[in-house]
Amino acid sequence: MDYFGYVLLKFVIGFAIVITHLNLSGKTQLSQMSPVDFIGNFVLEGIIGGVIYSDSIPMHQYVIVLLIGVGLISLLNAISKHYHIFRSVTIGNPIPIIKNGRFVMENILTKQNKIDILNLSSQLHAQGIHAFQEINYAQIEPDGQVTVVCEWHRLPSVIVMKDGKPRTYELKEIDKDEAWLKQEIEAHQIAPEDIFIAEFWDGL
Repeated sequence: MDYFGYVLLKFVIGFAIVITHLNLSGKTQLSQMSPVDFIGNFVLEGIIGGVIYSDSIPMHQYVIVLLIGVGLISLLNAISKHYHIFRSVTIGNPIPIIKNGRFVMENILTKQNKIDILNLSSQLHAQGIHAFQEINYAQIEPDGQVTVVCEWHRLPSVIVMKDGKPRTYELKEIDKDEAWLKQEIEAHQIAPEDIFIAEFWDGL
């Protein structure tokens, strides 16, 4: 009976640590989780599953290892939030696949992106879009969802600066550069370090 009580205690402690971590990070839904979160949760699951039935690992070591795992996930998420290069690797960037009603073939054919055009067609049909010919602009988001703009709508906005730092990839996607961004900021007489977020939308 003592064995089962010990197992239950380990389970409760593991469950409490993971739930607390999810609540503190604000990522309690699958749709909110990044690849770092998914991989980290698998690691935490392995720790709990591997230790919970073992008598050879003391309780304090079990708790410490869990806290290290949670801390590492939080650290990686913080790095991906503040460093664009790391975010591009771990989470990815939106992938434009249609611009001005034409397929962006270099993105579609790139092996790294692994775009399944037939699956994409099914997703569009599920959104009520019956043909590629209806689309003016489309992009695949980092979470795999498809953002579509038909020809009578405006294009989605692009975040070109965050926390005072230019986002080079996004500037390139709208055919702009950092020199243009600097000129726009100076025209509004704003210091870059004072900018929390700068958004490019509808040509502005």
